[in-house]
Amino acid sequence: MTDPVVVALALALAGASSEEELAGLARAEAEADGTWRLRGAVALLRAAAGGEEASVSVPDPGTLFRVGRLVRRDEVLEALYEAELRGCPPDTAGLDELGAALATGVWAERGELDEALGAVSAKWRVERMPVVDRSVLRLGLWELRHRPELSAGVIISEAVRLAKAYSTERSGAFVNGILGRLAGEREPG
Repeated sequence: MTDPVVVALALALAGASSEEELAGLARAEAEADGTWRLRGAVALLRAAAGGEEASVSVPDPGTLFRVGRLVRRDEVLEALYEAELRGCPPDTAGLDELGAALATGVWAERGELDEALGAVSAKWRVERMPVVDRSVLRLGLWELRHRPELSAGVIISEAVRLAKAYSTERSGAFVNGILGRLAGEREPG
């Protein structure tokens, strides 16, 4: 039996009318230590779309794509974290096409990303940052540079959510400050 809270979240995600609303729902779950609920809700929507019996309606492909993006970042972060620890390119076998592109793009540009991060992070050398925070910052900065269809606010909100979910409460403020400074340098798409 599926948790009614997860079902309610899946319905809210499927009914969200904008990227900002989706990011707000995801951030609220992170702030309530509900990353597991978010992942469960997306899994429920994916199951419904895959023809499995689920307690939610089948979302349209556009909605499923937007909702999937919320956990896609979690999945990409996990791949980047593991790659950093292993010192080799991320394993993209479990990621969808967009997730694989994000992970390989971040990995390929990590030197340039680290240079930009180091330039705005007062008192923190990039190599001294916790691996999770560094990976979140790289992902956020890569998206700021290569995903012009997304607002800087959505990208930063998602990065803060990831930092709070997988690192510390203080990491969220740190990530917000660094990416906020870098978002000011974002070239219009």
